Amino acid sequence: MMTPRRAVLTALGGLIAAPGLLSGCSSNVIGGRKQTTIRFWNGFTGPDGRTMLGLVRKFNEENPDVHVVMQRMDWGTFYNKLFVAGLGGRAPECFVLHTRAMLRFALAGFATPLDTFVASENGLPEADFEPGVWDATTYKSEHFGIPLDVHAMGMYTNRALLKEVDWNPDTPPVNTAEFIDVCKRVRKLPKQESERYGFVFTNLETNGYTLIRQFAGNVFSPDMQTCILNSPENQNGLMFGRSLIDDALVPSPENFDAWIGFRQGRVAMAFEGIYMLADLQRQKDLDYGGAPVPQFGNTKAVWADSHNLCMRRGLDAPTAAATWRFMRFLSNNSLDWALGGQIPTRVSQLESPEFAKMEVQAQFAKQVKIVKYHPKVPFIFEYLTEFTLAVEKILRGREKAPTALKTAEDNINRIIERQRKQGVSGGDQA
Repeated sequence: MMTPRRAVLTALGGLIAAPGLLSGCSSNVIGGRKQTTIRFWNGFTGPDGRTMLGLVRKFNEENPDVHVVMQRMDWGTFYNKLFVAGLGGRAPECFVLHTRAMLRFALAGFATPLDTFVASENGLPEADFEPGVWDATTYKSEHFGIPLDVHAMGMYTNRALLKEVDWNPDTPPVNTAEFIDVCKRVRKLPKQESERYGFVFTNLETNGYTLIRQFAGNVFSPDMQTCILNSPENQNGLMFGRSLIDDALVPSPENFDAWIGFRQGRVAMAFEGIYMLADLQRQKDLDYGGAPVPQFGNTKAVWADSHNLCMRRGLDAPTAAATWRFMRFLSNNSLDWALGGQIPTRVSQLESPEFAKMEVQAQFAKQVKIVKYHPKVPFIFEYLTEFTLAVEKILRGREKAPTALKTAEDNINRIIERQRKQGVSGGDQA
């Protein structure tokens, strides 16, 4: 039988070689001064990782008594590795969690509430955080993360293609009528070797969630005890999305490489997260812009998530203080993080002249007060699998909205019942 320690080591695989990865916090003496080592895990494996590495280096230079060691791994494996490390008592002192995943780690006892740190003499101004983003980090009135950003979905536009169809690129569509007008204009353009479209669906989860929330839909009952995914509002939102395909204005998701198509100049509008900006910033042959997502239903809403800085539960006082100092540093310097393609969560930073110069980020940030997170449930990954599969079936025309949503709803309710029998409860609407 594999021992718990062996299981942890096996699950972490190639990470074992990282210095100090599986050991507890260590203290060294550097230049006659005691130095505390803080391990920092995240999933920033792309350009955002280089941005974060620069911030870590800056912190280490300014704080010689603390040394932060950053470990990056792909988000696809990050959460399992972090959870296993927590089970084995080897979790890093500081780690990043998406808002949607925070409840799972809070319930497991791996993340510590941060309200005492926030309210301390060396704390953070709670009133300076965007309220909706800050409140999303709570469970039972305690905050388990410091939101570093809010990566809202927005609309990227191909300015050249908008000009080609006689649409002012400085005033992109803001409602259904204008959006469909652009789609029709693009489809009337002379044929080229490759098809051109006004819009394409990119990430079906985020695009689909935005549609149901704009049509006043929700996923769970107010008490979070019942999944209500197969509601008329959710059906209407996703049927609107499918109607764009049925009317030949938008390609079916499986028939078009959506984001690549946008980058190749064949698409006028695409809904994607601000985190895709880094792709475009490296591309010099595309005249692109950013704007809020048009409003299709009767509710202002757009999908978003956040990267949150979290602290491992059970740290001794000196280590906790050093970890908090690092977390506070990142929050206070999140304008530098925003430069890499993010939106800060501090009101003072959102309203700063420096942020106003970040044109796409500033456009996406206009939606901060209407962002909608996925509901906080302990079975978040199972829920997302069911939700995304239902959206995919509908938009690809494999099933009608009531059928696909009913299947997902039934499956999610079975998960809720299983959790209830196991004594697991909790959750919150976003």
